[in-house]
Amino acid sequence: MIYRLKELKGDTIAVPQLVFSKLGIAEEYNVRVALYVLATGITDPEKICADLKLRSRISAESALSFWAGAGLLEKYEENAAPGEEPSAPAPMTWAEIAAASRIDPMISSLIDCAQAGFGRALTHGEMEKLVNLYVQEGYAPETVMLCVAYMAGRGKRTMASVLHELKVWRAEGVETGEQADAHLQLLALRQSREQYVSGLLGIPETELTLGGRKAIARWYEVYSYDDAMVQEAAVQAGPKRDLWYWNSILKTWNAKGLRTIHDVRGPVADAGASRNIRVDREAPSGNDFLGSSSLSASLNRLKKRSNT
Repeated sequence: MIYRLKELKGDTIAVPQLVFSKLGIAEEYNVRVALYVLATGITDPEKICADLKLRSRISAESALSFWAGAGLLEKYEENAAPGEEPSAPAPMTWAEIAAASRIDPMISSLIDCAQAGFGRALTHGEMEKLVNLYVQEGYAPETVMLCVAYMAGRGKRTMASVLHELKVWRAEGVETGEQADAHLQLLALRQSREQYVSGLLGIPETELTLGGRKAIARWYEVYSYDDAMVQEAAVQAGPKRDLWYWNSILKTWNAKGLRTIHDVRGPVADAGASRNIRVDREAPSGNDFLGSSSLSASLNRLKKRSNT
């Protein structure tokens, strides 16, 4: 059976693209409430609950909070002065969370995941912060769970660290569980590359500065160089083991369009970035510290570490 959209002859309403972007993470009742509000303009939880036959007023309030966090709705005080900025939504209390968890099983799953990752029971305050990430700020539950596991694996078992990391992820465009999974794979790959470069430098990975880590990421992700090119820069730098000196070499190679070791050892690179050109070997020497890694293996290691 093949279906196609019929010609619409009745009334229609405009549905913002924001609603479609959240379909992958919104619960069924959240979508129903969004369409109802768009069609009627009504945001009274009691009226919504009655018209949509939701289980309770809490379901309606939870949906309204979800869309406020997503940016579809805004909260305001009924008696606020004209032009006054709307106040931030009040966090859900422990009693409200307990009631909402009986309706939305995802809330219990979030709490269980965080407690397993932190290796302890969450305080009521931590539960409030965790659930509000999902209910009020619109984070996908899968994204929150992956972030909790990632931070716990790094030994940072606090809600403050999770909140900070989620803000960083959102700034980098990470919203859905799939995007979070891909982002974690990128973070694992970056860590492997940082280990490789710190090994070439002969320093512990912990001594790399934030600027140095960003430079390393740029070599691989912007210049599209591989380990061999990074090692060639180290070889041509001679005894000068300095990340920023290597950075100047790689930056110049990229500007000249030199993509391979053959390019940098050829005549085009004669006016190259380094005065220490080595052409006596086909391939640079050294140890390859970059091993294959996957997200699951990385998270498993992090979970084992968090359980110790």
